[in-house]
Amino acid sequence: MNNYQLRFSGTGGQGMMLIGDLMAHYYGMVEDRQIVLLKSYGPEARGGACRSELIVDEEECYPAITRPDFLLAMSQKAYDLYTEDADEETLILIDEELVKKTDERFVHTFKLPLTEIAKEKTGKAICANIVALGAMTKILNIDPEKMISVLEEKLPKRILEINLNAFKEGYEACGGIR
Repeated sequence: MNNYQLRFSGTGGQGMMLIGDLMAHYYGMVEDRQIVLLKSYGPEARGGACRSELIVDEEECYPAITRPDFLLAMSQKAYDLYTEDADEETLILIDEELVKKTDERFVHTFKLPLTEIAKEKTGKAICANIVALGAMTKILNIDPEKMISVLEEKLPKRILEINLNAFKEGYEACGGIR
């Protein structure tokens, strides 16, 4: 994997920083790649657009995304803001319940009701980020067992079981898309 660029975007409080941390741990520690992780919050404490960006490479990386290869958008505001530098080859995963207006030039868009799956399967909407992580694992052809080991290592034990369930639901929900 030479210079793969990922952007995880949403609204403050949706867990985009945690997804960035988990994916950085996976690529940096499990896959032994060079990584750069950047985080950006809007001026609002909660509710504003936010993103974390991860650059993965075999060698040292330029510390800014020039064109995302993968983009997660968990809100309309995030989609509108953070698809500006995407192109028709960018893989995009959206929460279809929260992102209603999409650009048809993005032909590799995966639409899943991430928050609805989280509410229905775990009882907690806050788990939507880990549902998204499960779907991303499938889309990006990541070994799910390796990502589960990252979750087991990085998440507190008290929330591990519900998040493992959310991860598996996201992974399975993405199975029929690709």
